[in-house]
Amino acid sequence: MQEGGGTVRLLTYRELLLTLQKLCKEKRTGMMFIKNEAGESAKLNLEKGVVFDVKFKGETGEAALALIKEIKQGKATFSTRLGTGGGVEKKIALSTVQIFQILTSNIASVTKKPQAPVTPAPAAIETPEPIREQPSVAQQVAAVEAQMPEDTSPVGEWGMIVIEAQLAAIIGPVAKVVFLDYIQEVHAANDFKALNAVIEKISKTVLTPEQQKLFRQAMLSFISQYNLKGHDSILEALKSSDKKLRLNNSAVGLCVDKHALHGEFGMTLINKLVLQVEQAGNLGKSVSLLAVLQLLEKSDKTGLLEVREKGKVGGFYFDKGVLINAVECGMNGKIIAMDILQWEHDYMVFRAVAQKGVSRQIHQTVDVLAKDVERLKENDKLEGGGQVSSPKYTNADKITLIAKAIGLTEGCDSARAENILTDVLKDYDQDFKGWLWLSRVLTNMTAIEIALKKAAHIHSKNADLAEDVRKFSQARKTIRTDFVLRCPFCWMPIAEKDSECTHCKSSFFIDPSFFKTVGKAKFEILDKAIERYSNVLQKDEGKEKHIYLRFYLAMAYLNRKYFQEGSDQLNEIARLGPQNHALITQGRILRDYMNAEGLNSGTVEESLNANLVDGSEKNARILIVEDSLVTRKVIARTLMANGYEIFEAKNAFEALTGLEEKKPQLILLDIILPGKDGYEILEEIRQKPSFKKTPVIMLTSRDGLFDKLKGKVSDANEYLTKPFQPDELLTVVRKYLR
Repeated sequence: MQEGGGTVRLLTYRELLLTLQKLCKEKRTGMMFIKNEAGESAKLNLEKGVVFDVKFKGETGEAALALIKEIKQGKATFSTRLGTGGGVEKKIALSTVQIFQILTSNIASVTKKPQAPVTPAPAAIETPEPIREQPSVAQQVAAVEAQMPEDTSPVGEWGMIVIEAQLAAIIGPVAKVVFLDYIQEVHAANDFKALNAVIEKISKTVLTPEQQKLFRQAMLSFISQYNLKGHDSILEALKSSDKKLRLNNSAVGLCVDKHALHGEFGMTLINKLVLQVEQAGNLGKSVSLLAVLQLLEKSDKTGLLEVREKGKVGGFYFDKGVLINAVECGMNGKIIAMDILQWEHDYMVFRAVAQKGVSRQIHQTVDVLAKDVERLKENDKLEGGGQVSSPKYTNADKITLIAKAIGLTEGCDSARAENILTDVLKDYDQDFKGWLWLSRVLTNMTAIEIALKKAAHIHSKNADLAEDVRKFSQARKTIRTDFVLRCPFCWMPIAEKDSECTHCKSSFFIDPSFFKTVGKAKFEILDKAIERYSNVLQKDEGKEKHIYLRFYLAMAYLNRKYFQEGSDQLNEIARLGPQNHALITQGRILRDYMNAEGLNSGTVEESLNANLVDGSEKNARILIVEDSLVTRKVIARTLMANGYEIFEAKNAFEALTGLEEKKPQLILLDIILPGKDGYEILEEIRQKPSFKKTPVIMLTSRDGLFDKLKGKVSDANEYLTKPFQPDELLTVVRKYLR
């Protein structure tokens, strides 16, 4: 939408509502103009996000509001110079929720989705007076988002609903296509029991037992964070696209407990962390009370930290980061603060809402209060008060667990990896590798930033960290929400609507546009991902199904335009997970495309063999010296499919060992290898009398003039630049084997 006048493209009615909704959320003051296709103009006056008058077709107020529903599409502009409250009569007495209920009613009828009663978003967790919070206008607007139609296309503009987001946090962005199989059942569920049955069906059909456990825990955590008590409120929240994943309490606890170390967090990040604390709802026992108080004192926040222990209720009041009072049972002041600090709390919630009439009764810092409490306790220790306790894990345990978490991350099992890393880092907060890998699995932008800051403080010169920081900075420019997904190939934070990575340009699943754009992804990133995935599958062969790891391996191959390798993985998925219709459908789409393009293995082999002058070079022995597992396997597959006998080597030692016994009739030799490079290996090969005339084809990704000249003056017979197509490789191979 263009502000201050001007024209824009025609927006659908739904897009017009989204535009209005955004203005309300941002508490804008001014006038929104909508001009429909017939040239008729509707004018909506807003003051601080509240619509107080509408004019359309000669009508005003609620009558005009009802007529706006007739608009199919139009142009929208917004002006801050008109429509202010001064001198303009308020003609709509409806709440923001009621206004959107009227405006969305025709959308709901078109989509034929069951309509739940529109109610305000659940209020903050119930607390004793006078610390009850009323829903803001933004919360009221958010409450009607559940009434908006969900776009069921994988790349739609609508956000994920809560169930889908929870699923995506466990299996990654492919959840978008997996969830499509169940979205109609979710929308059709008109009570909590029916919805719960659908959730169980999703869990058991598409997740492993370990993943099912994580999924159920995440759903329960979500309900707890929002204090959803009644079945109606749970039903509405789970089917909403408003409430998304929050940072789990374990991760909140880690970030809060370590926030002040070495002073590496600035005010902006501290305030973001306070927001995560507020959004987390009840932190329970997962975070130390003293750590939260210290965090609030370092921020510039105003609000109330409510604490409960069994039947007792107390609270700490902050004014712009200053602790001013504590209250319990009508009493207040320093003594009450010291008393609450000794509670074994089972409930802790922060609300950034100013409290009227609260006088300053405390003039000491949080640390001074904590020290006073320590002196009062017989053992001179404050339980949970920031004192160093015995580590839960030994140093050997730490190394083992972090290695396990890295393995899980490389196997696309980020949710389990996050649990391990947050647990270990509570004891070993100076472990660089732990913070780096935690930053790669988190799905919360604030937590990712904290993890990167911690890693940078420990080892600021690390090249991998520098690359991750660049990717995070790139994501921060475009992603405005805290909840993100992660690219399975390069760990880039991505928006929930994305179907491809903004960094490595890889697609996450096969959609209608995939085959038109395939091949644009960064090959070096995909090759590393393929090698990681292949290593995990080889290590765990026969132990785990790894269905989603295989799917991302398939997509890495397909993004590389290795269609047959991708097809093999999708066929294996169909065997391992016959109930996973979404992934099986992905395989069917690929098979249809390959058949139409003549890319299936039988067609390719017949086509290539038809070009043979004679069969004399069949069964010829070829040595492939290539350190990239991906490139080596693809070359080997192409040659084996055409009748050649293949030997593989990934370095000089493997290439030169047993060379006389293998007696290759042709050698494919990569230039860039670990240890000795291709030219050094070639020199040693030529020193062997029986290999002075053996054809050697140099392979390299370099295409500079110097490299080509060096290749030509060496004893190599040919120079082949990667990446190359299978027919290019076969043409060169046949040239020297005839």
